[in-house]
Amino acid sequence: MFEIYLSSYSKRIYRKRAKITTFVGMLCILLISSLLHFGFEFFGRIKWTGALFAVNESIWEHLKIGFFGGFIFYIIEYIIYGRRFENFVVGKSVALFLIPFLTAVFYFLYTAFFTENLFFDIMTLFLAIIIAQLVSLGITLSKKKIKKAPFVILIILLLILFPLLTYFPPKIPHLFYDFAHNRYGI
Repeated sequence: MFEIYLSSYSKRIYRKRAKITTFVGMLCILLISSLLHFGFEFFGRIKWTGALFAVNESIWEHLKIGFFGGFIFYIIEYIIYGRRFENFVVGKSVALFLIPFLTAVFYFLYTAFFTENLFFDIMTLFLAIIIAQLVSLGITLSKKKIKKAPFVILIILLLILFPLLTYFPPKIPHLFYDFAHNRYGI
């Protein structure tokens, strides 16, 4: 009987911790992503650092820093409490897909009606992070067990694609072209 109470109490504690870190994570992911934006310049434009940091002002590079900002935060979150939840990896995988996807959707929607604006650029990322975090929380706390394998494969693909397409960007102007410096890639 005492073990059941402890187990139930422990679950409540970790559910509460998951909710708190979801909201804290919204700001932390935005902060980490912001740091990743300036890392390439900070480290002297060393070519291998471009795998993680934004190497130019293209949309792709901004999607990459949102993805890696979330990835870094989710690793920390996993260490703190993530192993306690059956669907943690699935929830965070969905979030890691949603952050760049929604950022792109919001960016292209707002630039269809308005000129590009730094404040709106930041808000598109932040709105994507908020939605991704809330969806992730719902999946993480779900009692329905979801198979991890397809989601792990998705994350592995994104971990490969973001750096790969930084070094070998396709000639797609609105996604990979850096209009600020008139170039693709590094």
